[in-house]
Amino acid sequence: MENRTMFPGPRYGIRGLRELLGVPRAPLLCTALKPMGRSAEELADMAYSLARGGMDIIKDDHGLSNQIWAPFNKRVQLCSQAVLRANRETGRKTLYAPCLNAPSDQIFERAKFSKECGAGAVLLLPGLSGWDVARKLASDPTFGLPILIHPAMLGGWLHSHHRDDGEQQLDNDGEDEHPRGLSHEFLFGVLPRLCGGDAVIFPNEGSRFQVTSDECQQVVEGCRRPMGRFQPILPSPAGGMKLHHVNDMRKTFGDDTLYLIGGGLLEQGPDLEEGARMFAHCAGRDRPYHVPGREVKDLVSSYEARKPTKSNAVSRDSDCGDSLTANSIAEIERVAMAVRRRVLEYTLKNNGGYLSQACSSAETLATLYLCSLRLGPSVSPSIPGPFRGSPGPGIETVTGEGHNGDPTAPNLDRLIFSPVHYALVLYSLLVEIGRLDVKAFESYNKDGSTVELIGAEHSPGHAVTAGSLAQALSQAAGIAYGRKLKRHTGRVVVYMSDGEMQEGQTWEAVQCLVQHKIELTAVIDVNRQQCDGKMDQVCDIGNIANKLRAFGAIVKEVNGHNIGEIDTAVSHTHRGPTFVLCYTDPCHGFPLLRGRAPRLHYVRFKDAAEKQQWEDVLAKMDAPRLNHQKDTSKIPTSESYHQAKSMSIQTSPNAVINTHIEQCSVCSDIETVTRPHRAHLLEWMKDHPKAIVITADLTSSCEADLLRDSLPSQYLSLGMAEQNMMSFAGGLAREGFRPYIHTFGVFVTRRPYDQVAMSIGVPNLPVRLLGFLPGLTTPGGVTHQAIDDVALMRSIPNMRILEVGDATEVETVMDVAESIDGPVYIRMLRGEVPRLFPLHSPMKFGAARLLSTSNLFSRDSDIAIITAGICTEEAIKARKMIRKSSDVSILHLHLSTIVPFPSNDILRVCNFIRHGIITMENHSVIGGIGSATAEILAEHAVAKPLIRLGVPGGTYAHGASREYLVKEYGFDKHALVDAIEKLVRKKLTKDWEGDDGTPDSGINTKGGIANLIERPEDL
Repeated sequence: MENRTMFPGPRYGIRGLRELLGVPRAPLLCTALKPMGRSAEELADMAYSLARGGMDIIKDDHGLSNQIWAPFNKRVQLCSQAVLRANRETGRKTLYAPCLNAPSDQIFERAKFSKECGAGAVLLLPGLSGWDVARKLASDPTFGLPILIHPAMLGGWLHSHHRDDGEQQLDNDGEDEHPRGLSHEFLFGVLPRLCGGDAVIFPNEGSRFQVTSDECQQVVEGCRRPMGRFQPILPSPAGGMKLHHVNDMRKTFGDDTLYLIGGGLLEQGPDLEEGARMFAHCAGRDRPYHVPGREVKDLVSSYEARKPTKSNAVSRDSDCGDSLTANSIAEIERVAMAVRRRVLEYTLKNNGGYLSQACSSAETLATLYLCSLRLGPSVSPSIPGPFRGSPGPGIETVTGEGHNGDPTAPNLDRLIFSPVHYALVLYSLLVEIGRLDVKAFESYNKDGSTVELIGAEHSPGHAVTAGSLAQALSQAAGIAYGRKLKRHTGRVVVYMSDGEMQEGQTWEAVQCLVQHKIELTAVIDVNRQQCDGKMDQVCDIGNIANKLRAFGAIVKEVNGHNIGEIDTAVSHTHRGPTFVLCYTDPCHGFPLLRGRAPRLHYVRFKDAAEKQQWEDVLAKMDAPRLNHQKDTSKIPTSESYHQAKSMSIQTSPNAVINTHIEQCSVCSDIETVTRPHRAHLLEWMKDHPKAIVITADLTSSCEADLLRDSLPSQYLSLGMAEQNMMSFAGGLAREGFRPYIHTFGVFVTRRPYDQVAMSIGVPNLPVRLLGFLPGLTTPGGVTHQAIDDVALMRSIPNMRILEVGDATEVETVMDVAESIDGPVYIRMLRGEVPRLFPLHSPMKFGAARLLSTSNLFSRDSDIAIITAGICTEEAIKARKMIRKSSDVSILHLHLSTIVPFPSNDILRVCNFIRHGIITMENHSVIGGIGSATAEILAEHAVAKPLIRLGVPGGTYAHGASREYLVKEYGFDKHALVDAIEKLVRKKLTKDWEGDDGTPDSGINTKGGIANLIERPEDL
């Protein structure tokens, strides 16, 4: 079917719904809120009981719309809250699906409102609203909820066996002679699947509708049979089914089915929770599956999947709505004090520690881990292994986030820990709740340990490298955006310190979150302290709440030591970013600490007397420890952890690159191509759905405007906020996407250098940085001229650097970048670009082009010229200026791969060079190709003269034309000829020249640039 491309297909399908519900196998169960006439409050009570009883999906009756007894908004709010409350109490992931039975122009607004209220799915009636409504809703990337299709009013679409006079019309074989309408397979199977339904309700055999067994099997076939990219969906037989039908239905339809019983469940009596359990029993679901996470409160078992017990579970009082029980609060308070005690122990033992941070954050962190977040059981080693080196060749990226649960699980929450100087507090908490063995704590701040003083992403509980504060929020924004694109339901929560609000990148991230309505919760420890003292005395940032609200964020202000307030604020989500300001006391629990104010950042005891005071405090503390003895056979070892692919960023280790030289011809008839990247980018992106172009207010200037207008789903503008953009891209890459940043070279390298290094380089993430206007290709002056970008980027481990020299390389560099694991920086050309190399000669990673028809090592050459980018064109012009009778042989190498630098190739070339080497680059002579060549020659004691042409060291350029600048700063064709003459020590006369002073080779040129390239036979 050629028109399949216009259909979105299922967002989740069978597999996705099972992941959302936490039911990897066994039948799925659905019921309906009925009968009509019940109030919104009554329906919410029903939903709560049914969810507690074990239903997977609870849908509205299809007749519910916006009736006065149960208005839509009120009903959806109350029912969503009721189901979420039941989920928190039981540990399940029941979905509530409100019915979007409304005029078509109201459906999308109601769908968004349902999602904001916490509904887990929606019910659509295409027989009333039209199939295109379903298609459009499923295609909306901002929506992201499963869609259930109801068959109401679709009966007339089915093909009929009867004539208009009511007589059945069959042929001699008993088949329909004149079939009319659609088949059951297409109407209830294929069509809902095409239009984005994830489950479809259909009338079952034996129901109140006249349906045959064969017709039911047709529906199932349409739902499940292979259909290319359209994944299978759940058939849902219904229509007056009773509990005694379940066994027979299972035999007929199997387990990949959503069994729907509505009124038949109400017949079991007023105890709906018990009725739901009876339904589960009939379906073989006596032992409900549990979603790992917040519901598993058994601290002794380190959150292993077992039923909580009253003695150690952190639970809520079902009689008090969402409020925590007194025992639960007491348990969290006990854990918080135990964390402080452990931090004090370390501080005394080592005469130094982050004590005030434990005072301010213990309750907040304990509440997040024990109550507010849906975190799975730890999948990381309880005793982490030693530091294995930073990610790079042969070393995978491994984070400590596994101590918070599986970060790849779509339904679990993600906690991103930003204030890494709080690491001692976090480690202590992980020990207290059984996610980290106490022996691991003993390696804290020891040489070779991953349990570092200032946590890094390989440290327990840490997801990103955030020591350069404010980067974690931006990375979390990228992670949240990536999870949104993947339709994950788990939340992203960032824990921050208020000192980070002094960083400009924080506010860049806030405006990004608000602009793109990214659902993220930031929990901020507002203790009003920083390294140099009180914040209002160091750098007063005023009222944080008002500033955040001015940006459009949702702000909640709570007592950071009140567990109930913290949990209430964090547990209730909103559309867009939410900031929970936890006002805390940096001396909470340790009043003796006030004597050190305002210097509270890091505590070192002044003398033995002070230390004895703290010893006395510790002696009086009674913090009972939990029993951490477990079956160690179930604890993952460090070795198994590092080998587990599920816990590593999915990029292959960088292999050793073997650079080489390839013979390359040049075009004899040069053309100038206008904006080659613009058209090629769009076509390339269509074939790479995981690639996302990110711009910084320079979309048209970086030739991404056609993509923006034609393929907006793979485009994102983050405004003039490059620091946030780099960290955001790093977060997005962690979710499996391939960010392609488009901006000017100076804005990729100088302004956000720290973010590129920490958020992209250190974790070796596949972010591609396209830097336009390299070197002196712009009249924009010193602020826009990237003359030091190579020097900066080649100093970042893992960074690969590419540079394009013509239109062919512009059109093929994306393929090269995509083939590279880890970050890539590209010096990119725009606008009018000459085509120097044939289309059949694309850029290749690690390959230098030999612009000569002779064999590289057939005879000695006088001079070797090494160029890249626009300087290759200048070098070819220079060679045309040299009189052929001068008998000077030149070996010319064009580099498109700058890092890894072709060191071995350069050394091999040196063996065949008589007089010396000249490098010419559109860059400072410090830190670029010239420096790299000099380093190689020096390291290998190669005694060959080297002349480096480029922007002279110790100077900046100014605004002017490209032709003027390359001449002014000494790396045009004339400067190259002068350098050659210097090495060979003789004057090289010129052949006759054209009117513009360049050799007239008779080659046809097009465009305004003098793209004179010698024929291969002339080399």
